[in-house]
Amino acid sequence: MDKKTGAIAFRFTDQQVNHVAQIWSVGWDEQQSSLYNWSGTERKDQEKYIFQYTLSGHGEINIDGKIHQVKAGHAFIVSSPSNYHYYLPKDSEKWEFIYLTLYGNEAKRCWSFVKNSGNQFVRFHPESTPIKLVKKIYDDAKEKKITNAYEGSSIAYNFIMELYVYLSNSDKLMEDWSEGVISAALFARNYYQDEIGAEEMADASQLSKYHFTRTFKKETGITPIQYLTNIRLQKSIELLQHTKYTVDEIAQLVGYKNANYLNKVTRKLMGKSPGEIRQGK
Repeated sequence: MDKKTGAIAFRFTDQQVNHVAQIWSVGWDEQQSSLYNWSGTERKDQEKYIFQYTLSGHGEINIDGKIHQVKAGHAFIVSSPSNYHYYLPKDSEKWEFIYLTLYGNEAKRCWSFVKNSGNQFVRFHPESTPIKLVKKIYDDAKEKKITNAYEGSSIAYNFIMELYVYLSNSDKLMEDWSEGVISAALFARNYYQDEIGAEEMADASQLSKYHFTRTFKKETGITPIQYLTNIRLQKSIELLQHTKYTVDEIAQLVGYKNANYLNKVTRKLMGKSPGEIRQGK
């Protein structure tokens, strides 16, 4: 797969909104060297709050002397500076993750809630709103859609509120998906634009294709291809309704070869053509 990793930093100067909640940075990274490590006691950035979610592989984080293995589907939330240390352990070939760094009074207030409730290390469902939102923030930042402090503050505040909701209800919302299924689901969500299918999802799960297909359907209720198709369909609808891309361009942006293929999918699953979806029928 073509890597889509990168990092975007924001340095807005409008203190009127920055003190409420603001984005400091967002990124998608993959580390393969054991030299990778960050110490919370040595970081120079003050009063920053980091949310980091593993997409594949695994890393480790030591929080106040307790070591956690950060596998796919797991996230940690830390403040900088504080007593933590995260790194790529020697037994891990890679650590792929997405992260968001925030600051401001509401971010600080949320951090206090996280710390007091013991939620610095949490498992997040791939379908959860915070995970979908952090990926959208990254995509919007890459496309330079976040252009001023007010937009950045609104996005940061929205993420904080969704984090509150998820952490307050995580026991009720969390479905028991296995690590392999979570890895495959995250792979589909992050690479749906490419020519991938059930075989590539099985590779991401590190299970045999037969065992993966059976396990995926048992745990999610649908097949891997249905899951991938749903992601592509949702993105197609979003692009049809909110952009001026041609249907052929949209088809290629969501992983289909051409407009004819996208037309077959939308008619089969929605009973409408891409043009009818665009017109709001």
